[in-house]
Amino acid sequence: MLFLAVFCGFLAENFREHTVEHQREKQYMQSFIYDLENDTANLNIGFPLKDQRVKAIDSVFLFFEQNRDVKIIPGAVFRHMYRTIWDRHYRRNSATIDQLRNAGGMRLIRKKNVADSIAAYDLQWQRAEFWREAYITRQEKVMDLLHKIFNANDLLSQYRNQLSTFTLPANITDSVKIRIYPEWLNEYLNFLHDQKITTSQDKRAYQTLEKSAERLIALIKKEYHLE
Repeated sequence: MLFLAVFCGFLAENFREHTVEHQREKQYMQSFIYDLENDTANLNIGFPLKDQRVKAIDSVFLFFEQNRDVKIIPGAVFRHMYRTIWDRHYRRNSATIDQLRNAGGMRLIRKKNVADSIAAYDLQWQRAEFWREAYITRQEKVMDLLHKIFNANDLLSQYRNQLSTFTLPANITDSVKIRIYPEWLNEYLNFLHDQKITTSQDKRAYQTLEKSAERLIALIKKEYHLE
């Protein structure tokens, strides 16, 4: 009888532990869905910004194609050139995946297809974050080139009134004329061509990530019967 009581107690404790682990697993999945939904929302906000950058690059190409040997540019072209500098950079919401990795939570995921899909999604982001640093570095080169192209004397009054990154181009009206140093244009325009291609490739890569996130959300909801 004593053995039976001990054995039953062991089974009850084992059942309780499994129940607790299953509850934690489901909580992790609910939290992970929240992270994935944030990822998809942020990605979708950024796609039009990448399109705007490509459009600005094409506008710059068109102007200098139609105005060769120009030494003074209007305010509208300055704004297009300034817009070629920046782009949306993504950082995923990694709170749940970090917990799963660091606290040994991955072992709680009983469903192999879900665990494999989470690992694949995580690897996609690791690759994206690796290329992100190089992408930012190359964007900074565009800024360096513009610093060499624009004649600062024509912008000093704007510099004095500039309070944030975005106020400078917004305050340059079409009537403003800005002298440039044409000797830097060749390098700038050639580099913009690279940036146009890179921006388009970057958008496609993140669109692939966004689709992966949507598929993973659907899979987790199906496997764990979540709304």
